[in-house]
Amino acid sequence: MSVEEAQTRPSIAADTPSVNYHDDQNVISSLVDLDNGFQFLLDKVKLDMQAAKDVSFFLKKRAIIEEEYGKQMTKLTQSVTESFKSHPRSSTFGSAWTSSLKVHENIGEQRIKFASDITEVADDLQLLVKDTEKARKHAKDIGSKQEKILTDAELALDKSKQKYDMQNEEWERAILMKTNDPYHVPKKGLFKSNKSQYQLNRSEEEAHNKAAASDHHYRQQLQIVNSARQDYFSTHLPEMLAGLKTVGDECCMALQYQLARYAYIYERALVADGYALDNDSGLGLRSLAEKVDKDLDLMNFIKSCSGQRNTGNVRVIQRGDVPYKEYIMSTAAHQILNPNPVFGIELSALMKRDKQEVPLIVQKCAEAVEKYGLQSMGIYRESGTGTQIQKLKADFNRDCKQVNLDSDENRSDINNVTGVLKLWFRELPSPLFPQAAYDHFIAAAKIDDERLRILGLHTVINDLPDAHYATLKYLMGHLNKVRQYEQYNKMGSSNLATIFGMTLMGDLSAGSLNSSGQHRLADTHLHVRVVQTILDHYRLIFEQDE
Repeated sequence: MSVEEAQTRPSIAADTPSVNYHDDQNVISSLVDLDNGFQFLLDKVKLDMQAAKDVSFFLKKRAIIEEEYGKQMTKLTQSVTESFKSHPRSSTFGSAWTSSLKVHENIGEQRIKFASDITEVADDLQLLVKDTEKARKHAKDIGSKQEKILTDAELALDKSKQKYDMQNEEWERAILMKTNDPYHVPKKGLFKSNKSQYQLNRSEEEAHNKAAASDHHYRQQLQIVNSARQDYFSTHLPEMLAGLKTVGDECCMALQYQLARYAYIYERALVADGYALDNDSGLGLRSLAEKVDKDLDLMNFIKSCSGQRNTGNVRVIQRGDVPYKEYIMSTAAHQILNPNPVFGIELSALMKRDKQEVPLIVQKCAEAVEKYGLQSMGIYRESGTGTQIQKLKADFNRDCKQVNLDSDENRSDINNVTGVLKLWFRELPSPLFPQAAYDHFIAAAKIDDERLRILGLHTVINDLPDAHYATLKYLMGHLNKVRQYEQYNKMGSSNLATIFGMTLMGDLSAGSLNSSGQHRLADTHLHVRVVQTILDHYRLIFEQDE
């Protein structure tokens, strides 16, 4: 969504439900029937005002945070831009980074604008609180005035009732005194009345007139109070409640509108940030990052450095490898250190010397791989460390039986063990597939019919010398175990055959490529085919031990 799209939004008034007149009447009736309903509604409006105050306080604080964030962002980008001017800017990274800083500066300015918009909402809420408080106070004053009118009427009624009771009491006393009833005349003094009958009649008549007058006044005041109460509960109180409810409704609706307005402003700010992250113009952070071309920057940097001369302050490393200068020991010392070497010795000679069909180095390395490396990713494909491989070679040459491949040093990187085993096969004077049988293996590999090819390889392998046959059978049995863990090590028969094809058929990498060598190099795919066929049909080609 673009900023322009985000700015076209419906107003909150369009989504506000219409007020139901009958619902308002029900609310007013409920408040009229409720004791202290007017005070409860005053309290409710006060709560609404407090809610508006809380929202205004929150927005004020957030505006301060956003403004500080925007100012710091703008200050940071301007500072970094100034410092970056001293760096080379001709690279794709320099251009993208400069544009990215400009985007961040825009983000800072947008945040300052966002803070200003929030502050405006908060200020409007403060005005709402003031207006609501003023309207609430006015409604409260009207309510107090109406309550005072009713209270004054009730006080006047109380006074007229007291006067009515007092006049009737005087009338009652006069009646009793006129009849000279000694038992019912109230005793008001120590002496009896000495009035004549005429005086008593006159007193009774005056008391009766006063009682009648007080009764008439009492009835009038009672009618006034009842009429005032009826007017209060039927007219004044509903009107006051309706007016006060309008004040509360306007406060709630205005608060709701300001919250929706804040949400819209917030959404607009987020859309602007999203537009800075990615946009159709290609100037968003994501697009700018994609424009960085490290290879092109490196090439341009190399070109810029190609014409520069060494000032003499930087040590220049000489080109080419430093040759290994081996110390040449005497023949006697060499025989003492390596009485039974295993590298570079013919298989038949090793069998005759060590009285073992399979060389001990092959057995030890295969057992170590089967213990620690069957699930190792890329076993036999990954290279070990050259220095460690050479150390293992020296250890095997010194005393093959004493080499411990279970040590932590050798277990930590099983690729060193596979590396020394492949090195041993490469340094055989005669490859595991002898030179004399090379053409026979190649001829068998060229057979397209798989059954005939297996039969041909089986025949050639059976004719191998005992030492070559036993070692080949052992090695293929080991590699067959390795490929059974292909789901872990990713080394199937095809990958293993690619690695061991040239090694077992004769490695020409170190020798001169004469016409015969070039011919063999062209047969590399046949080497792989020989090893893969043997691996895939290991149990058919070799006789299995019972």
